[in-house]
Amino acid sequence: MSTLADLPEIDFAAADYQAAPLPTLARYAQTFKLGRSQRGIEILDYDMCRDTILNRSFGTGHPKLMKVLGLPEGRALDYKRNSISFHNRGETRRRLRVPITTLMGPEGSERFRTDIKHVVNVTFDEIAKDTPVNLITELCDRIPSRVYCYWINAPMEDAEFVSRTSHIVQQVHTRDPKTTASVTKAFEELLDYVDQRIAIARLNPSDDLLSDLIRATDAGHLNADELRNWVVKMAEANTDNSSHQIAIAVIELASRPDIWRALGDDPTLVPQALREVMRYHPRSLSTSRETLEDVTLDGVTIPKGEAVFANIGAAHWNPNYFPEPEKFDIHRPDRPAHLNFGGGIFSCIGRFAVTIEIEEVIAYMAVHFPDLQITKSAFAHSPMFTSVTELEAMLNG
Repeated sequence: MSTLADLPEIDFAAADYQAAPLPTLARYAQTFKLGRSQRGIEILDYDMCRDTILNRSFGTGHPKLMKVLGLPEGRALDYKRNSISFHNRGETRRRLRVPITTLMGPEGSERFRTDIKHVVNVTFDEIAKDTPVNLITELCDRIPSRVYCYWINAPMEDAEFVSRTSHIVQQVHTRDPKTTASVTKAFEELLDYVDQRIAIARLNPSDDLLSDLIRATDAGHLNADELRNWVVKMAEANTDNSSHQIAIAVIELASRPDIWRALGDDPTLVPQALREVMRYHPRSLSTSRETLEDVTLDGVTIPKGEAVFANIGAAHWNPNYFPEPEKFDIHRPDRPAHLNFGGGIFSCIGRFAVTIEIEEVIAYMAVHFPDLQITKSAFAHSPMFTSVTELEAMLNG
C-alpha cells in the first residue's frame, strides 16, 4: 500500500499549469488519480472527485482554511464558525439548508427570472455601444450584485459595495495570510450592512427573498443569527463567483462565431451551451474537503483531518466521461453532470438562480449583439478558481 509521501507532487505554480491548466490537469489524471501539493491531497479522477463531494467520510474544508489564514477572533470568525460553511453533514446542516433550499430551488428560482431580465435590460441600456468597454466592471460585476440588491430590496446604488466586498471576502480561498486583514474588514462591513438591511426589511416587509427569509425566521425555522448569516452568505458566495462565471461564458461563447450566431438565432440553445462552458472551463477548478476519519483512496490511506481537494477541472477533462474533452461541443449529452456546483448536502444552494443570471446575460447578448467583438481578454488560474482578469469588448449589433 502506498503512503502519502509516495504520491506524485503537483506544483500549481509551474509554468505548464499556469499556461494551460486544464490540459495539464488532464495529462496528470491520465497518469495518476491521486497526488499531493502544498495545500493537501489532490484528487484528479472523476469518480473519486464525485465520491469525495458526496461521501460522508469527508467534511467541509472551511475550518482548516480559517486556521491557514489565521482569521483573528472577532465578528468575522464568529460569522464563519456559525455559517453553514463550517457545519458538516448532520442535522444542523440539513436544518439550515431547508428554508433557503425551498426558496431557491428550481421552481423558487424561476420566480426571480423576471427581475433578473429587468436587471440585464437596464444594465445593457447603460453600457456604451460600438466602442471598447470593460465588461468586467460594466456588466459582469453589476449583474449579480444588482440581483442581490433585488433579493434584499436594497437600492441599486448599493450594488458597487456588494460587488467590492464580495470580491474581497472570496480571497479567503487564496489561502494567503496576507489577505487576512482585508478579508476580516470586508466581512465586518458586510455584517453591518446586512444587519441594517434586515432591520429595514422588518419595518417594511415585501415580496422579496429577504422578507421570505424573515418570515421563515419568525416561523421558527431559523434564529436571528442564522438569518443574518444566510444573507451574508448570499453576498459572499454569489457575487464574485457569478461575475467570473459570466465573464468566462462570454469569452468562451463569443470567441466562437458560429456558436455565437447559433445562440442568437435560437436562444433555447443557451442552457446547453452554458453546461459546456462550465464543463470545458469551470469557474471552480477544485473544491475543498477534510477527512472526518481515516480514509483509503486508490490504495492510499489518508488520515483524519487531512485537507483533500477534488479537482473539478481534471474531472471535466476525463475522456472516459467526456470524449475528446479538449473539443468545445455544446451538443454534448447532459450526463454525466459537471461538478461546478458540488453535490448532495454540499451542493450550491444558489446554483439555479446563478444559472438563470448567466442564461439571461448570454441570451440577451447573442440576440442583440451578433457581431460582438472581444478586443481584450485574459484569465488567471489558481488551484481553486478560474478568474477573468481582463475582458474588453465592442457591443456591435
